[in-house]
Amino acid sequence: MKTFDQISANNANNLFSATTNQQSQLDGIANSALSRGIDAFTKGDNDAAITEFKRSIGLSPYSDNSLKAYQLMASAYERQGKTDEVIKAYQQAARLFSQSDIPHAKLGDIYFGQKNYKAAEGEYSRAVQLNPTLSANVYALGQVYMAEGRYTDAETQFKKITQLAPQDPSGYYALGQDYHKMGRYDDAVAQLNKSIQINGKFVDAHLELGKTYADMKQTDKAKEQVDILSRADQSQSAQLQDYLVQVSAPKFIAAFNTSGFNASLGMGTALSTMDSSLTAPDSSHMYTMNFIFSKDMDPTSVQNISNWLISRSGYADPGGAYNWGLPSRPTEANISPLPISVIYNADTLTASVSFKITQNAVGDGTLDPSHIMFKFSGIDTYKNGMDQTADQYSGISQIA
Repeated sequence: MKTFDQISANNANNLFSATTNQQSQLDGIANSALSRGIDAFTKGDNDAAITEFKRSIGLSPYSDNSLKAYQLMASAYERQGKTDEVIKAYQQAARLFSQSDIPHAKLGDIYFGQKNYKAAEGEYSRAVQLNPTLSANVYALGQVYMAEGRYTDAETQFKKITQLAPQDPSGYYALGQDYHKMGRYDDAVAQLNKSIQINGKFVDAHLELGKTYADMKQTDKAKEQVDILSRADQSQSAQLQDYLVQVSAPKFIAAFNTSGFNASLGMGTALSTMDSSLTAPDSSHMYTMNFIFSKDMDPTSVQNISNWLISRSGYADPGGAYNWGLPSRPTEANISPLPISVIYNADTLTASVSFKITQNAVGDGTLDPSHIMFKFSGIDTYKNGMDQTADQYSGISQIA
């Protein structure tokens, strides 16, 4: 006769066996649903795929295939542009698979793309905690630190990558990015070159290296990277060329007059010979000089007359001093140091600078037009100041 304990043990074994068989059957049905979902997903039928993935998860929520179903379901929602549903799918997966870093990394990617850096940081940090040796997680956390301006924290993460995977160029590339943002240009160049040594076709590293050289004002080296990228990736090459334009200092590239101001006339030029309206004592005449810039300028800056100076050149100026350094004549005429007006044409990158010359009280005024200096101290559309080697003009020195 069986004892109570023996009967209980038999019942437990039977229950275990029945439950196991039942779960095995559910797992099989879940796998079939997952397969149908993958087939529908491959064919682009996202609604059908989502239905099957949900069925698979419901039948066997704790299996490895369930995590895969969550990922594929999120991808199907992503195709439909349903970001909120994508987030819900990964959040559910994170709760169900609390030891998996994958849902947290995926959520971090979504938040990062939305520029919700605080939320992204939380998810990436959790992903790193769960899988600290996966360099992709460490890289992502470093990138969000960099986006937040926490460059030292980002540096710590990127250095971990170079230790975890010393032959992975992305760690050195990311360090180069970080040092570039910190203004540590030499360190940035060193790290980016390490990245390129490992993978010479790493176009992002060439692009970042070119930008770093551009910020170092080493234009020739930046252009070398433009040439390299032109053979590997035209879009990246164009991007670097645009960046070179952005960071380059604007300059005058041409100057001309449209009102009779002859800047080639030398010392002692009688005002009455410059224009008949200047014959009478105390008369005045408006002139216009036009200056063409090398790039798009800030219109407000150009049209601000206080950013312009019209002066008589000095000994240190290119072309020599006004009147070739001789004392000013008693007949010297008056010229306003500030323009009367400035009009900027953004289509032609041209500033038309109108200024006034006034005859003296006797009517025998003279001027040295060739040594009248026009100087601009404004900014371009990217807030760059003028190139000091080409920010002024006179008839004798031309652009200098």
